[in-house]
Amino acid sequence: MASREKLVAALGSPALAWLVARMRRRLELGDPLTGSVRLDDPSDDQREALGALFGKRAGRGGALSVDLQRLEQVLVEAGLCRDLKEAVETLVGPVENERGRRQREARDWAKVFDDLVRCASGREPLHAVIEELREAGLLRRVAEQRLDRGRQLGAELVNLASWIPAHQMAIAELAATVAGDAHALDPGEPLGALALRLVTRISGCEIRDSETRRDAWAQVGVLCDELSAPVLVLNLAVRGGTTLCRSLRLHAETGEPCRISTRQLVREPLGPEECPMGRVFVCENPSVVIAAANALGPRSAPLVCTEGMPRTAARLVLEQLTERGASLHYHGDFDWPGITIANLLKERHGAVPWRMAARDYQEAAEGGTDLAGEPVVALWDERLEPAMRAWGRAIHEERVLPGLLSDLAGANVSGSSLRW
Repeated sequence: MASREKLVAALGSPALAWLVARMRRRLELGDPLTGSVRLDDPSDDQREALGALFGKRAGRGGALSVDLQRLEQVLVEAGLCRDLKEAVETLVGPVENERGRRQREARDWAKVFDDLVRCASGREPLHAVIEELREAGLLRRVAEQRLDRGRQLGAELVNLASWIPAHQMAIAELAATVAGDAHALDPGEPLGALALRLVTRISGCEIRDSETRRDAWAQVGVLCDELSAPVLVLNLAVRGGTTLCRSLRLHAETGEPCRISTRQLVREPLGPEECPMGRVFVCENPSVVIAAANALGPRSAPLVCTEGMPRTAARLVLEQLTERGASLHYHGDFDWPGITIANLLKERHGAVPWRMAARDYQEAAEGGTDLAGEPVVALWDERLEPAMRAWGRAIHEERVLPGLLSDLAGANVSGSSLRW
């Protein structure tokens, strides 16, 4: 057993603190206390203290070099300790082998991920996300390197994966169900960060901001906010006895625009599915709805406005309309974001482009503004993208309102011929 008092007297002076610190660091790294350690530019006190430790006069050379095996021999023969490790720990307390600790942690975390992979067997999106979390180290970071917290978050992620896609479930309800905390899936929360990896993989949405985050969740049937970003509609008269259906019919009777929230669409869909709907027009900008309401009122054909990229409420309206047999006809801006939206509506909802052909663009291309951004190929007309690049003009919906209003008026006339 080492004598602390004698060790402090022999090795614990401030002038030898550098030597003790070097040995402690080797122990932390899991390195043996063999070989030598060196101190450049030592002070006179450090020279004298080392000389006294070895029982000889201090030299006057440059650096100090200490043979650790010789030091251990001196201390053991003096009866101060059994080895250098005991001497160091007597002076500074127990020293943890950091390398060994890291190796143990690596093994423990590997087991966590192995267990998660087994839970994800046969569930490809979840399996892929777990491997991403392993590779990127995200689970360890959000768990603050705590193994127990990592296990818990992993288990909650697996539980969450069994609930999605959901059926229009509020995100707070989902969070409470899988984690016992209604805020566990909020932005900035550990489980929220992990869940977004899974949601984006399933939905295919790229998360850029709060809007795209809400849309990604909505794509898997989870609602982040039931009241924000309501969809704007005109003359969407639908059959049915719900409050929403009655409200839509009242607005349509006077040709007044109406906004519908996600909450309404989830709780009161657009009438019974056995009541088919006909042609519904879709536009990108509210100015088209305003113009149609002012010029045509209740005579306008049904119109839905996405107000840019469709958000949750707009997506639900379009889904419910197509489920009820409606044919969607879309017009947007002749710019690259507008083409992107048209592509999305065509692929996701089967929308037919409305006055969105290359000839429509060319007829209006003498006006407009400079066309900026990266070109986007139109899925419905291979000539449109080259024409837009050639003219270099962006044509917004407001510039072609007369033609749009003509179609909206003519769509309610039997035998009318619309331009697609």
